[in-house]
Amino acid sequence: MTLAADEQTVYRVVLEVARKVLDFFNCAILLVDDRTRELVMVDEHGYPPETRGLRLSLDEGRGLSCWVAQHGQILYVPDVLQDERYVAGVPEARSELAVPIRFQGRTLGVLNVESDRVDAFDRDEALLLQALASQMAVALEARRALAELQRQSITDSLTGAFNRRYLTRLLSAEQSRAARYDRPIGFLMTDLDDFKAINDRHGHACGDKVLVAAAEALMGAVREIDSVIRYGGDEFLIVLPETSLDGVRPAAERIRRTFMETLAAGSAVPEGFRIGLSVGTAVHHPGEDLDAKVREADTAMYSDKRRRRKAPGTGRGTSGSAS
Repeated sequence: MTLAADEQTVYRVVLEVARKVLDFFNCAILLVDDRTRELVMVDEHGYPPETRGLRLSLDEGRGLSCWVAQHGQILYVPDVLQDERYVAGVPEARSELAVPIRFQGRTLGVLNVESDRVDAFDRDEALLLQALASQMAVALEARRALAELQRQSITDSLTGAFNRRYLTRLLSAEQSRAARYDRPIGFLMTDLDDFKAINDRHGHACGDKVLVAAAEALMGAVREIDSVIRYGGDEFLIVLPETSLDGVRPAAERIRRTFMETLAAGSAVPEGFRIGLSVGTAVHHPGEDLDAKVREADTAMYSDKRRRRKAPGTGRGTSGSAS
């Protein structure tokens, strides 16, 4: 399990070991989704395929697995038909053994096995299943800790957007992909208008809240394949793979419009301020210098900011055309 390439491999190892040491009818791995307070069946052996992904509410507490997740204790039911907590799944099931997957006092999930025989499991088998669940907990937590470290290494700690370290990796990968398939890459360099005035008047704590809200608004406005990078201060670079000149300018206006609407609907921006977004665009084609294109987008962004400041009828927080 510790050598597994991903969590799915960990699940497969657990199910295979359980199959070899226990005489079960079916087996399931259910993990806790802390966000929704649900148990999610992430893998199984013997259950119908459609049960994969099944969600059980911990708040409702129905089912033997939910009881184990709530109490963090082993549960053995010799005859499930005689236990009112049991929720019928596979009709042939008669006895069930469920153990918590726990790490440092936290329940990560439940590992359960069922048999089509009454009183099919004994104490030794319960201890074996619990030992397997404990090893699984260590493997899962190690993988999650590593994933979190990796996430932190490429993520801006304040805003949650990607950082410059990630940008270096991204540009290298996108450049290779663009060259292979002869596809363009779009860049949008964005900057918050009048952000300094908020910092000066309301302090940096308020400014940080605005930055977080701005990053969330930008990340919510882009496509799934796009990346939002905090480039520095209140500048964010958006990388749009496979986006030509005909696509990058409409994308800039769409993102600006969605950004403005999202911030206006939120509470992060102090009363009396309306944060605008200056946007500069550039498009990279295979063979061109990527860094030069980022600089081009940056230059275009400052041109956009100056033009809108001079435009009649525009004022604090108003928006104009992308360069």
